[in-house]
Amino acid sequence: MSAVSRFAGLIEKFEDGPIWTIGYLVYDPEWRECVVIDVPLWSSDKIYKRVKELNLKMRYIIATHGHWDHIGEMRKLKSLTEARVCAHSADDWMMCDPKGTVIKPPVPVEPVSIDIPLEEGTTLQIGDITFKVIHTPGHSAGSVCLYEEREGVLFTGDTLFAGSIGRTDLPSGSYDEISKSISTKILALPENVKIFPGHGPESTLKKEKSDNPFVQMMFAER
Repeated sequence: MSAVSRFAGLIEKFEDGPIWTIGYLVYDPEWRECVVIDVPLWSSDKIYKRVKELNLKMRYIIATHGHWDHIGEMRKLKSLTEARVCAHSADDWMMCDPKGTVIKPPVPVEPVSIDIPLEEGTTLQIGDITFKVIHTPGHSAGSVCLYEEREGVLFTGDTLFAGSIGRTDLPSGSYDEISKSISTKILALPENVKIFPGHGPESTLKKEKSDNPFVQMMFAER
């Protein structure tokens, strides 16, 4: 866990679980409100402890998509905080049955229901921080990215990584869809936007445009 960026609030990352998935705690220190973006296995107690240390009220727990490594302890964190779970309804089926995906979780993952369905253009507010939902199907049908426009910060889940993109061979995945999502939605944002993915290091859209071979291939195909 470490503070990796400071803007109107703070971003802290919790990298955990069997495939090193990253969950993010984002909070506004003045309003003392927070949101958690993805909850990997083995991370909920650490996140909850940090929330209590900072004396924060957790308003939302957001799933960038429904794969088990991103919702691993979402139900547990919800029970500890009573925050509302937000996700796109297209991934509801895998959140309700985490073991029903092609790659089964190595340990039991509790199902979790969606309290607030997300769609293109939905906004979520904590303190002075506003997240805009960008629906980016491709890795899964319900994949979303979360954009804080004022500060130029984008949480990309498993849609876009530093140097790579999300796999598209899992149920409801589509290369054509992820290519469209990245090239027409994500890369339409300003180049100085910093991305925080669900795995691996942070990056910027400018760097991904110049260095990411998958992104370059998508542009070549269009």
